[in-house]
Amino acid sequence: MRVYIGTPLAGLLVPKLIGNRLRGFARGAATTALNVCVTSPFTSAAVALLFTDVDDFANTYVTALAATMPMTMVASYLIIGPAVKLLFNNRISPAGGLQALRDLQQHAASLMRLFGM
Repeated sequence: MRVYIGTPLAGLLVPKLIGNRLRGFARGAATTALNVCVTSPFTSAAVALLFTDVDDFANTYVTALAATMPMTMVASYLIIGPAVKLLFNNRISPAGGLQALRDLQQHAASLMRLFGM
């Protein structure tokens, strides 16, 4: 969802909505909020389609969106973003990062079974 829908839409909207007006924390928070606002409606719709009947779709969609959007923003900005930046900036060289991606690709099926997918 993020790769095919979120990133291209956010790439178009960031220069128009955020531009060079914000710096530091405000820019990071605004970019995270924009990414969440772009991707959450699509993921909430997918969740609602998977777990509800057609008659109750609107109610489930609004409930899922109201629950997931704030939590996604908090988790993305305070947990996932710093962890990924710390890992890539301090521990993974560009060559090591490519090797890690190759290893993940090679063992993707085993990892998915491990996580119950």
